[in-house]
Amino acid sequence: MLAVGQDSRVPMKEILELYRGDGSEEKVLERAAQGDIQQQRNQLCYAHLYLGLYAEANGDTEKAKDHILTAAGPYSMDHYMGRVANVHARVRGWLPSVE
Repeated sequence: MLAVGQDSRVPMKEILELYRGDGSEEKVLERAAQGDIQQQRNQLCYAHLYLGLYAEANGDTEKAKDHILTAAGPYSMDHYMGRVANVHARVRGWLPSVE
């Protein structure tokens, strides 16, 4: 695993712990659900995107699809990583292509 410095974005600490094998999906989602409504939406976008990528890397396509579609749908954000979730879903064929 690459060394990562301090990342103040919520829930990146919990995501890194999960990726290292020391965390859980529940901890990521619990941390992401804190703050005001706008903070939660942004944090849950990140949480579901990275949980989806984690599930996909571990061969759980259905769980990956659920998380990525959640990041690209109800918690979609108009920033780079929000768009990454949307593009990822389209590339996988989970959302229709935009013509």
